[in-house]
Amino acid sequence: MIPTPRTLISAGIVGVIVVGGVAVAATASAGRIEFEQQRLLKTVGDKAEETTSAPTPEPVPSDVVVRELETDPEEVTGYWTPENLEQAEPMNIPRVEVELN
Repeated sequence: MIPTPRTLISAGIVGVIVVGGVAVAATASAGRIEFEQQRLLKTVGDKAEETTSAPTPEPVPSDVVVRELETDPEEVTGYWTPENLEQAEPMNIPRVEVELN
């Protein structure tokens, strides 16, 4: 098969699109990694200082359920043996109905 000018132009356009997509993905990824790294350093730095005042909790979105664990995690881990896992029944999945106008 002999490549025609049309095929070569199409291949060039596809190459430019692929390179542009990779560049955008790399830039977005690098920015997110840097953001998380700064957040981690801030968190670790705050804990290292150990101030006497109570830390201000971050705001929790209204659709997130938050509660403190009342049982010891190791106790829970000890309960879930292979036998108990085999006898466990799945929890019912809540059904949500939404009407759109």
